[in-house]
Amino acid sequence: MPLRSFFAFVTSLPVLLLAPAIAAEAGKYEFRVTGVSRADSLNIRERVEDQASISDAKILGQIPANEGGVLGSGASLKVGRVRWFEVRYKETRGWVNGRYLAPVSPELGSELDSNLFCAGTEPFWSLKVADGLAEVTQPDAPPERYAVAIREPFQGRDDALALRLVSEEGPEISALVQHREWCSDGMSDLDYAFEVSIVGLDGERRLRGCCSLLR
Repeated sequence: MPLRSFFAFVTSLPVLLLAPAIAAEAGKYEFRVTGVSRADSLNIRERVEDQASISDAKILGQIPANEGGVLGSGASLKVGRVRWFEVRYKETRGWVNGRYLAPVSPELGSELDSNLFCAGTEPFWSLKVADGLAEVTQPDAPPERYAVAIREPFQGRDDALALRLVSEEGPEISALVQHREWCSDGMSDLDYAFEVSIVGLDGERRLRGCCSLLR
C-alpha cells in the first residue's frame, strides 16, 4: 500500500471506528459547553483544516449552551491559535472549538476504561482494543485478531494502562498506554492525549505510537 494511501487510511480510522464508551467516571476528556450565550449553541463541524476554511467546514450538529455529556476522544488539532477537539455528543461525532469546552474534571478519571485506537509508523501499524478483543492492522496484510489477556492500570496508576494480547496464531503483544497530552503520530497534524509503546509487533523491537479513545 502506498505511503499516502496508508496515511489517509490510518488518520481516518479514529473517526470511523468511534464506538460507545464503556461506562466510566467522568474526567478530563468529558466536557461541558462554556462561554456560549443561552440563546446560542456550539457547532460540531467536520474536521477543520485551517483558519481560513473554518466557516466552510460542514456543520454536523449543535450542542446547547451549558450542556454536558460531550465526550472527547483525546484527538485534537491546532488551528491558528485555537485548539479543536474531536468529540461525540449523543449520536453526533465531529470537531468542536476548544475555546468553548471545559473539562468536567481536571483529573483523568476512568478514561482509559474506554475502547482504544492506537497507530504508529516505522513500520506502519494500528491497534484497536474493544470489549476484550484487539485487532492489529498493517499494510498489505489481513487484520490479526487477539484476545486481551491482561488489561489493568500500570503499577496502580490511573494515567497508564498495561495490556497483554494473545493469539494462537501469532506472538504475544505487550503494550503500555500512558497519558501524554500532546502525542504526535508523525503522520498527521493531529495531537493525541495518549502515547503507546508496544513490543511483539515487530520482533523484539519497541514501537511507539499515539492513541485516542473510541467513545
